Amino acid sequence: MKRLFTTWLLVLCATLLWAQPRAFQGGNGKWGFRDKNGNWAIQPKYDDVDKLYAFTNNRNHAVVKVGNLWGCINEQGQFITQPVMRTNKMASDAGLAIQKKSTTEGLYDGFDLQKRLWGFTNPSGQFLIPPTFDEIDNATSFRTGKNYAVVKKSGFWGAIDSKGFMIVKPYMLNKEDARKAAAEAEQFAEPGRNIYTAYDPELKKFGFANYKGNWVITPRFTSVDMGYTFTDNRPFAVVKYNNGWGSVNAKGVFVVKPTYQKAEQARSAAYKVPGINKNFPASELANNDDNKHKNSLKKGATIRITDGGSSNTGAGVKAPTIAILSPKDGEGYTQPNVNITYEAKTFDGSTPKILAYVNGELISTKGVQRTGKQITVTLPRSSQGVSRIQLIAKDGKGQNSDPASIALRYVGSESKPQLHLLAVGVSDYNQADLKLQNAAKDAQDFVNTIKGLNLKQYDRLATTTLITNAQATDRNIKSNLSQLVNKVNQGDVIMLFFSGHGAKEGDDTYFLSVNTDSNDLFSTAVNFDDIKRATRRLKDKKCRILVFMDACHSGALYGQKSIAENYALSEPGIIGFYSSTESQKSNESEKWENGIFTKALLEGLKGKAADESGAITLDNLERYIRDTVRKATNGTQMPIFENKQGNFVLFNIK
Repeated sequence: MKRLFTTWLLVLCATLLWAQPRAFQGGNGKWGFRDKNGNWAIQPKYDDVDKLYAFTNNRNHAVVKVGNLWGCINEQGQFITQPVMRTNKMASDAGLAIQKKSTTEGLYDGFDLQKRLWGFTNPSGQFLIPPTFDEIDNATSFRTGKNYAVVKKSGFWGAIDSKGFMIVKPYMLNKEDARKAAAEAEQFAEPGRNIYTAYDPELKKFGFANYKGNWVITPRFTSVDMGYTFTDNRPFAVVKYNNGWGSVNAKGVFVVKPTYQKAEQARSAAYKVPGINKNFPASELANNDDNKHKNSLKKGATIRITDGGSSNTGAGVKAPTIAILSPKDGEGYTQPNVNITYEAKTFDGSTPKILAYVNGELISTKGVQRTGKQITVTLPRSSQGVSRIQLIAKDGKGQNSDPASIALRYVGSESKPQLHLLAVGVSDYNQADLKLQNAAKDAQDFVNTIKGLNLKQYDRLATTTLITNAQATDRNIKSNLSQLVNKVNQGDVIMLFFSGHGAKEGDDTYFLSVNTDSNDLFSTAVNFDDIKRATRRLKDKKCRILVFMDACHSGALYGQKSIAENYALSEPGIIGFYSSTESQKSNESEKWENGIFTKALLEGLKGKAADESGAITLDNLERYIRDTVRKATNGTQMPIFENKQGNFVLFNIK
């Protein structure tokens, strides 16, 4: 009977696989698609086909290549995404957006074959930002999760935002400088902190610019010694003016007159000038806007009206203004909650909306308190640095003011963070075919291990919440997450541990609670969005959040290859330890008594990941888990990690 069932299942699978057209290469060397009878449903005319993204049960389209560019076709062979995209993955994302009817979702790198230039399209491949660029930086574009794209225009590099405005004018000599400048623009940094060598192609002269592309020193030099430009340790640059070499300081004053025939001579002369190493504050440097590159390149957008280099997007109305009245720049603070008093004006009759940034990060509305013309922000309690606060006023037309900024120093006493644990493990699912061996034990062992460690890094273990089996309902898990958010203090360390099944339903990813009905995940499981909302609230409190997730197991049964992959890379403030990559399952076995990922984690915490001084750092723990899991599974399982917070000590066993 079992053999008969297996045969029937194979026949059923084969039938389902042939329900959609399949890719085949024709005699002409081109690719097309045959139907289940072997006839050409779509004639072979494509240079390549991405077989991973071609007419599956979840996709009503195929990703195909024409020349060197990619697009998407439907089952009638009609392009739903024009073949203008750089990569198959980008075309795949566009095709899915169209399938979800999100036809305005995102901006995609597109290439115009006639103009031989790059631009940015919607998912259909229609250009929203026309093709005017020589090149788009692969590593820094809208599809890499940035709010801007680094582009090359007329031979020089700059950056553009999603509204089509050049946030970094295309004067930079290389993409690395443009990337750095764009990152400054995103953080509303003070112009002039970094000085970039720049070139005006109209004037055909070199100058020096801030991150906006505004001129710190206007372009008037015929050449620049690229080995001797402005850096943190060199407050002068060697330049050629007319026919002679000399040196200028950051204010554009010649400290070595341009009378030398060789750059090397000007270098040597510069080091003999008294006070040559004097640095000027950024506030004293020029910020000259040449009024070029003001118009948005995006269709239907308006001209940018600027006032002293502001980032405005309206037309005809003066941009808003904002000033911070107190505290004063450079003052100290002793408590984490600091009141900022400001004065803001708009010129369109609207009430200004205030955006607050702390150390370059936008603070969500739940992370600040507002009373009249005062805003309260939470700052780090650390004597090892300063906190930079920036406020921006936005009017009813969407125009932004120039940022008002101050830097404050923490002068209070140092305090250790409290440690909070929440561990969830589900083995004994109500649905019989979901049951696991070790998941509940994983969570229990995780809590016991932490309790047994030397906790001298922390003030105390303030919260220990263990939820296993019958208690691990979707409602109870979400309720305990919410309670944890309300308990923590600013700067605390939070460890979240999950062990169980993961699954997908539509576009949503779930952690399967004990009461999960696999036919109704929406109503019975924990949506990852609920977990992400909790971690965002913890981020607002400046907490360090670590997520440990041994949560794949046999979750592939429901089409979910990896619960970790859907969580990772989506919350940049989270430190993540995830059990497996996208195409792998997490392993558990009786011989290990835990999932292999959890086993490695616990061993590492107990001391096997410690260095010679006894410190268990994030990097050492990551390395131990990765090597142990890879060895134990003969390379079939590879954990993934996410850490953009830097390396620090979690525990010390000595």
